[in-house]
Amino acid sequence: MNSRGCLPDTASSLTLAVRPGSLRIETEQRRALLVFLAATAGFAAITAAMLLGDTLDALDVMASTWLHAHPLSLFTQAMIAVSFLGAPSTLMPVSLLIALFLAFRQRFGESWALLAIVLGGNLLNYYLKQLIQRGRPVFDDPILTLPTYSFPSGHAMASTVFYGLLAVYAATARRQFIDRRTAVFGAATMIMLVCFSRIYLGLHYLSDISAGMMEGIAWLALCTMAVRSRRDRWPGLPRL
Repeated sequence: MNSRGCLPDTASSLTLAVRPGSLRIETEQRRALLVFLAATAGFAAITAAMLLGDTLDALDVMASTWLHAHPLSLFTQAMIAVSFLGAPSTLMPVSLLIALFLAFRQRFGESWALLAIVLGGNLLNYYLKQLIQRGRPVFDDPILTLPTYSFPSGHAMASTVFYGLLAVYAATARRQFIDRRTAVFGAATMIMLVCFSRIYLGLHYLSDISAGMMEGIAWLALCTMAVRSRRDRWPGLPRL
């Protein structure tokens, strides 16, 4: 009852009861869910086209053959260096060092989240490769060779997750040390360079790279939703 002896307006009461922060989180969760579903659908479509169709195989071979036929010595060395910066074997130790630094600063939630997201993505990629078992491109005079499977690309997945996560951290940090658009552009540029380097070096097909990126985006979106859903119970988790 209000001061006039009437019942309060129900809609107004509900509106006042809803916190603006909770509405924002729900909106962010819906966006992350849409990104996850879109990336998962993209990965499934690429995988199906690779396994069942000849059109994608022809595109893969054409792109790889053309790049392999036009090598440049200095550019090749630069691509090897770029590839190194996107390797799971590089990004996992770097993630561990960052996690140790965060733990030293007593930011334990961010430390564990970083390790779980990066390591989880690498494990997912490994098991997908073992499941699909696609061979790498074969050339008479290869620049580099690897005995492992190629689909989906581990470099594309790892760089998407790692550099994408850094961009998310920068975009959502309370103190903005770098402009959000600059962070997103830098991460996207690094991811694209790593992906291109893998095709140029003859270690992946275009579809390997595309699937690896879709896998990384889907995994990062899924982890973002998981972190946001647990932030109330564990306030130390990052603000993704």
